[in-house]
Amino acid sequence: MLGKVERLGYVGVGASDLEAWEDYATNLLGVAVQEKEDDGTLLLRHDKHHYRLAVHPDPSDDLLYIGWQVADDEALAAFRAHLEQENISFTVGDNGKVDARRVGELIELKDPNGVCLEVFHSPLIDYVAPFQSSRPIKGFLTGEFGLGHMVIGVDNFDESKKFYREILGMRVSDYIKVARGDKELEIVFLHCNGRHHSIGFGNGAGGLKRLGHIMLEVNDMDDVGSTYDICLKRGIESTTLGRHPNDRMISFYMASPSGWQFEYGYGARCVSDEEAVERFTTISEWGHLRNDGLRYGDARKQAQ
Repeated sequence: MLGKVERLGYVGVGASDLEAWEDYATNLLGVAVQEKEDDGTLLLRHDKHHYRLAVHPDPSDDLLYIGWQVADDEALAAFRAHLEQENISFTVGDNGKVDARRVGELIELKDPNGVCLEVFHSPLIDYVAPFQSSRPIKGFLTGEFGLGHMVIGVDNFDESKKFYREILGMRVSDYIKVARGDKELEIVFLHCNGRHHSIGFGNGAGGLKRLGHIMLEVNDMDDVGSTYDICLKRGIESTTLGRHPNDRMISFYMASPSGWQFEYGYGARCVSDEEAVERFTTISEWGHLRNDGLRYGDARKQAQ
């Protein structure tokens, strides 16, 4: 297929409390602050890339943009031709935007929910100052699998699934459909490489932020456990450890300073395009219990 993305490259989020974010990133997640920009933006790093998560001063405390990587300039040209053929509007990133994102080139477009997507090639790789965690952890699984994965809320499930498949070239890994009172919640998980999913979304955001969670996968199960202990000691809202039936990763969820979640896990299975798509009827095979005893992903209490 012409014009397909290959991995989740970077994510930009807004934050109202950058000081809290710096502490959270270094002392809990174990990622590094690679750079602080003049406006206070934090560029956070957890592998050889100059950054993977950009935390911008913004009161939304929510998703600002998603960066999807392609192989090179020829792949980006093919993607542009694909968008033109499909009559999808896009703009070419100017020098200022390209420099800000530390990439070779990029184009910008919006998904059916208005989410800003940036498709790019040639991210800045920093070997002069290798990534070093502030915590004694054994690193993160990235490389050909990209940053990790993310789950967002969408306004139209069918249009979103069609867009991410036909426009971005992603493939469905599987579905989870569960009952929520008198309604059904359906979540689709899509991959663009061997990682089980790079993005997932459900058929209703339910009043939550656009960004549900970002997942970071570590290289050692002990690092999941030690991070879980820090959450407990610091009183950070989190779930218990658990395992999802589809990606098989052992993980837990913890609240970020902006209110959405990080999933922190180990041992997810890989997928291939040849596998048959499956459907599951529970979000978690075991665990992932919240403080109120509900599963992560169950209907949340409405703000008073």
